[in-house]
Amino acid sequence: MKKISFLILLLFSAFIYVFSAMHSFHQVHKSIYYNNKQISKNYIEWEQVRNNFKDFMNASFLDKMSNDKELGDLEEIGILVTGLASKFIEYAIDTYINSDGLSVLLKNSGEKPDMPEPSFTTLIGGISIMKFDSLNTFYVNIETNENNIPVHFKRIGAKWKVVEISFPEDFFKNL
Repeated sequence: MKKISFLILLLFSAFIYVFSAMHSFHQVHKSIYYNNKQISKNYIEWEQVRNNFKDFMNASFLDKMSNDKELGDLEEIGILVTGLASKFIEYAIDTYINSDGLSVLLKNSGEKPDMPEPSFTTLIGGISIMKFDSLNTFYVNIETNENNIPVHFKRIGAKWKVVEISFPEDFFKNL
């Protein structure tokens, strides 16, 4: 009898663990679809997303600047320009990468995001696109026109939160 009780407890724990990840992913889906700032504040770890985005943008920007021959010819002034541009990027990210910035972006797009409406089916179907890296992390590949964008979740306490969005190197060329 103890073995059966232990097995039931183990299966129930596994179910709760997976369901909590599915629920958090579903909540992020709802926050984007319905443009709900409060849900995005609860399920997106904005500070970590901003820091990861800053690192990505600074590395990408510095790579572009170091390969620019004209800026390299300016030597000290080129270094100053690069530093100032890096600070400007950090300021812009701090200003716009938050729940209010996401809300404004979604509102200004003028249309609903190209994704299914959140429902019980999308909650259950979410498990099919979730890929667990470890017991505390998973990611979901969001498909855009020609890119796959991995959105990384991390378990923080009982909740799973978005901590990183990995953009492809050429994603921002059009910006």
